[in-house]
Amino acid sequence: KKETDLVSPFLSLFPGAALKCLKCDFTVFGIPCHTTTVTCLDNQLCATIRGRAGNTRPSSPKNCVDKGKCQTNDTSSFAGITYSTSYECCEGEFCNSAAGAGAQLSLAAGLAMLGAWLARGL
Repeated sequence: KKETDLVSPFLSLFPGAALKCLKCDFTVFGIPCHTTTVTCLDNQLCATIRGRAGNTRPSSPKNCVDKGKCQTNDTSSFAGITYSTSYECCEGEFCNSAAGAGAQLSLAAGLAMLGAWLARGL
């Protein structure tokens, strides 16, 4: 293995390290789209962008967005259709994954309980 392969999981622990997020350009009818990995710029965070055109079902693409757009809502109109967009940002490697923060916390709690159970048996 290369040294960078061993070090890269720990880069997110240090300030200034490039943040990696999931990127999904377009979703329709709640069907998950093909995701890729993207590296954010220094002034960006991972985000899930919730968008809706008129009365259609919402779409939820994922990407890096500028920090200034985080936790904001945009509304615009074009050709009589209102478009609304909200930006839900998070900090941490791949934090905009489909599992969400709740699942990440459940996984952490589950691993802690498993560790305690295994330690008790030793």
